[in-house]
Amino acid sequence: MSAVWDVIIVGAGPAGSTAATFLARDGHRVLVLERDEFPRFHIGESLLPASLPVLDALGVRPQTEAFLHKAGAQFIDEAAGRGCRFDFDAAMVGPPRHAYQVVRADFDLAIRDRALAAGAEVRHGQRVREVEFDADGVWVRTKTGSERGRFLVDATGQERMLARRHRSVAPHGGFGKAAIFTHFDGLGDAAVAEIGAEGDIRVLMRDDGWAWLIPLAGRRLSVGVISRDEKMDRSLLDALIADSPLTRRLTEGAQRAETQIIANFSYRNTAAHGRRYACIGDAACFLDPVFSSGVSVALISGELLASTLSPFLRDGTEGSDGIMAPLVQYVDRGIDTFAALIHRFYNTRFVDHFFLDAPSGDDLIPGITSILAGDVWRDDNPFQHMLLRSKRRQPEIAR
Repeated sequence: MSAVWDVIIVGAGPAGSTAATFLARDGHRVLVLERDEFPRFHIGESLLPASLPVLDALGVRPQTEAFLHKAGAQFIDEAAGRGCRFDFDAAMVGPPRHAYQVVRADFDLAIRDRALAAGAEVRHGQRVREVEFDADGVWVRTKTGSERGRFLVDATGQERMLARRHRSVAPHGGFGKAAIFTHFDGLGDAAVAEIGAEGDIRVLMRDDGWAWLIPLAGRRLSVGVISRDEKMDRSLLDALIADSPLTRRLTEGAQRAETQIIANFSYRNTAAHGRRYACIGDAACFLDPVFSSGVSVALISGELLASTLSPFLRDGTEGSDGIMAPLVQYVDRGIDTFAALIHRFYNTRFVDHFFLDAPSGDDLIPGITSILAGDVWRDDNPFQHMLLRSKRRQPEIAR
């Protein structure tokens, strides 16, 4: 049977919907299968400036109900009374000088809608039960039937469909292993004033981990704790709220939503591409979210997958070996950069020297800020070169 679809994408999150939009615009027949109904709640709410050109190319326009301006990031040790703010204006010349904090339910829906507008078919409530590759394509089976495609894209996020199938999930050693988080709605006037127009993310240093405070549109605040212990419980989030003066001030009088936990993260998929398939976004790699890399890498990798795959689809050579290797190598440079910085965050005195007492005149500050902005695919950042050299000396994966 000849393929009905040029590309079947499993997952309609930022990576999948981005890839679907650009592939459909190129005239390819694209089917997206998503297990959840949209809109749906998700974390990963802090974007980086490097992702904004992708949003512009998609045609996603910031809406006040979902997007909050983000000018930088603050790293704070409340117990020691120390902290430092990184303003994206201080980065090396490159991407925009700001980003956004986003309500993921609305943000993901907006990107999904661009895929629909481009001509992709998106079906929700479709959990994939089986995938079968052969010489000419791929069969994808759900509870409602089977679909035939020429190429498969795994954009299933932390479900990591193909990595589980191939048993290719390799944990990162020394990073965060679990997150416990919630939202607060109805922030008071004092909290909104303290957050300020900059809308910075606050990263709070904690024993054996860190916490995030992410302001969102509509007087909301996302609050979470990352731990290096997989056995964390809800009491850690309660302790943050009780012990942190900043968290108490910002959440005073606000309504707390349900508390949620995510465990078993920080990993790589060691088989992220193969004949007639590729994995993008969190299905390829998920790093500790301390530097908010996840959604931005998903958007960028979705666009790059489309531009890489499209010529092979037109030529009928999408079944050739290794066609996705250049894409994976390119994306890996950015992931390796973030991973090296995360390693230093957890395992060296780098936080003390640069994130809590960063000297304003230090020559490395523009390079550090550029990485915090997600600008990790350039060749002229001395700090990035230093990180990548140190990365080669580190044990990357703990099995």
